[in-house]
Amino acid sequence: MKKIAIIGAGFAGLATAYFLLKEGNVSVTIFEADRIGGGASGVCSGLLHPYPGLSARRSFKAEEALAVTKQLIRIAEEHTPKVVATQTGILRKSMNLDQRERLLQHCSHWGDVEQIEHDLFVIHSGITVLSENYLEGLSAALIKRGAEIIFQKVSSLNELESYDHIVVAAGYGVREFPECQQLKIKFLKGQSLKLEGKPPVEKSLISQGYIAHIGSSSCFELGSTYEKEFIDERPQIDLARELLKEKLAFCSGAKIVQCKAGVRVAAQGHYVPLIEKIAPNAHVFTGLGSRGLLYHGLYGKALSNKILFE
Repeated sequence: MKKIAIIGAGFAGLATAYFLLKEGNVSVTIFEADRIGGGASGVCSGLLHPYPGLSARRSFKAEEALAVTKQLIRIAEEHTPKVVATQTGILRKSMNLDQRERLLQHCSHWGDVEQIEHDLFVIHSGITVLSENYLEGLSAALIKRGAEIIFQKVSSLNELESYDHIVVAAGYGVREFPECQQLKIKFLKGQSLKLEGKPPVEKSLISQGYIAHIGSSSCFELGSTYEKEFIDERPQIDLARELLKEKLAFCSGAKIVQCKAGVRVAAQGHYVPLIEKIAPNAHVFTGLGSRGLLYHGLYGKALSNKILFE
């Protein structure tokens, strides 16, 4: 039996662990420094759909990626009593003529986008995922399948020399590993505010930022700050309030009750995740950027196949 260590219990790490346990005769140990989803995954907006980004283009392998993520959502739902996802669609407001024209093309070409006002569309394939609940359910499913989760910070691959293979899926933490220093990646901090009050829109909304329904009619999340330059990765509520003040004006009457922050890792020059071999017995899985929910299952499955069958 092959022993596999995974560093990181976010989207990438848990998805890879699931497919390793599903497809192979392996033992899987997941090392997490903080908590399940302690990095960007746990504070993710949860807006899953095939048209992210300013261009609103349909993502590469969108249909296949959505299918795999939906499979993992079903697994998570079977292992937690909490609400994991609401599959009622996501609103997208076009911010310029190019966006609007592209969304109109999606209406006719793909059929999962519908224009409901001049510059407002609904993405029917969109799903709002409650990230913390999703990760909780998926981790419970992994434990049931025999995975071990150890809450311990790992700073060097040498600490895991007893394992046959290592996967570094540590998100922002990849910067601490010498083997990952040459990766062509960039970092983006995002902060969001949890607000108490009735959401100002009937579904989750993407515009310049987002409003995310989080399974309650009396609270919602507003984001994001998109900070390319930052010193502190922790939540900074005063800065978040300032950067989101125009969006807060749209949410009159709602009260700020929490500030969340996470640092996304994105590949330079493209938006698909990075899976690279960084040592004879180790891979890194990173660079999911704004498409973490869309791609973590598809690429976690691909990495699992590399480890097991190549």
